[in-house]
Amino acid sequence: MSRWPVIGHEAAVTALARAVQRGRVSHAYLISGPAGVGRRTLALAFAQALLCQATPPDRPCGRCRNCTRVTRALHPDVTVLSRETTGSERETRSTRIPIEAIRELCATIALRPLESDWRIVVIDDAEWLSREAADALLKTLEEPPSFAVLILIVEDVSSLAETIRSRCQHVRLGPVPVETVRAALEARGIDPARASLIATLTRGRIGNGFRLASDPQALAQYQELSEAGVQMLTDPLTALGRARQLADSFRRGRRTLVEAQLTVLAMLWRDLLLLRSGLGDRIVHADQRARLERLAHHWSLAEILHGLRVTCQAMVDLETNVQVRLALDAMVTQWPATARTR
Repeated sequence: MSRWPVIGHEAAVTALARAVQRGRVSHAYLISGPAGVGRRTLALAFAQALLCQATPPDRPCGRCRNCTRVTRALHPDVTVLSRETTGSERETRSTRIPIEAIRELCATIALRPLESDWRIVVIDDAEWLSREAADALLKTLEEPPSFAVLILIVEDVSSLAETIRSRCQHVRLGPVPVETVRAALEARGIDPARASLIATLTRGRIGNGFRLASDPQALAQYQELSEAGVQMLTDPLTALGRARQLADSFRRGRRTLVEAQLTVLAMLWRDLLLLRSGLGDRIVHADQRARLERLAHHWSLAEILHGLRVTCQAMVDLETNVQVRLALDAMVTQWPATARTR
């Protein structure tokens, strides 16, 4: 099991490895957990283990032709479907996986494997199946071919119909311990200080940690958003001005930037809540600790909770197509008053 290219998630790896070794593989699996914790990595490692040419106890070897082709997305018996593969980049944020994509996928599943014993299908973003697509997939889940293995990946299992959930073996993943992420980053040559910062920022989402580590620009952008967020919380006029800038960015198509800033703001409110509760060792933005402690001192728990609540509501409003300027203005004007405005 140490050969699996998965960091953390020992219980999940053990269960799946045992299924491969004993030849007791289910025809449908549902891998759930927060984005960035390694859900797709686990799914593809499982595909490698099923197709690997080594003996069962040594699967996946990571070196044979089948393992390397799965890694490179070149194996003819492995299909990965997600929103990115079914829509344009512009459509990805709002488009559901259409029934046409699932019909094509089901037709592929019905064909016998070309080179292996299994035909494996991974459906990422499965919570974004359209209703018609989910119904079409259900027919295959009810009567899957003997050689098919379907792996669905979701953040929240409740986003799928019970009829689909009940036909899958559920594999739950949670965040990896921060120390595990830090050690994994250091093992990849990241200096300890940077590895510690990334591990803390990503809160056990090891995939996100690797992405930040491999992209210095992304880490710098996160730190810029963190600084902007603290300034917003400190000064109402800055908050309102930044909200207007974000609304303009949203209209210009930079939705990802706006969502990233709101996510950072929500995490800052969470840190304030932890600091106010005497749990400062659990905060994410440790590099902003002194400034956050000063803010937490001026607000009650109820005020901080309210700030977090209206920030999360703004995130929901953007997902439901509320006018962006209205949503962001409402957010910052409902935040509790800072010390300088009391």
